[in-house]
Amino acid sequence: MEPTGARGHEAPEHRWGAGRGRTSWRRFALAAAGSSALAVGTIATTTAAAVPVSFAMAGNPFSVTAQRLEAEGAVQFASFRENASGGQTPVAAVGLRKATLYGLCQSAVARTPLGTATLLIRADEQKPVRVSSMALDLALLQGDMTFGQVEMGRDAATLEGGGVTGPSGTYGQQAGTLTIEHMRLEAWSVTAGMFSLNGATMQVVAGKHPCR
Repeated sequence: MEPTGARGHEAPEHRWGAGRGRTSWRRFALAAAGSSALAVGTIATTTAAAVPVSFAMAGNPFSVTAQRLEAEGAVQFASFRENASGGQTPVAAVGLRKATLYGLCQSAVARTPLGTATLLIRADEQKPVRVSSMALDLALLQGDMTFGQVEMGRDAATLEGGGVTGPSGTYGQQAGTLTIEHMRLEAWSVTAGMFSLNGATMQVVAGKHPCR
């Protein structure tokens, strides 16, 4: 199923009047980028049903790492997704019926007129993240993987258990269980029926600081 910090330069601070009227436009831009990314993430993880929501993907994948992922019901097939410019991007479409992730970190790098900023979301390592009906469009997946009850070479249109299916005649594979140790993935999009993070933190930092 495997498909295939440096800090930015500080911009000059502009002021409206004096004293408490002072505004740092760099901080404003970074905060705006973080708010937009959070809003997109909220939509993606609360409006998904059993199949992926159709939307134009952003131009760059984001990173997700976890010490361990445990899933029940996993399917995968090759596909294409439309990006924001109207082009087609090849992806590895993955569906997970239910998953638990330990030590989750998610990062999205945004390039703004004032420099690069990174949105970081981390979950408490002692409190696992729980997800249901999750669909991912992947560019890369790495880790130590263990599959149970595996079926390879199945028609993607007949896949069951993972919540997503592909076009008829397309190669697909599925597994009853999936465990990934030291997981790292690059995803174009993620949707889920439920995404529960306990003890999570979110911050926006200047520069490029992807999850490792």
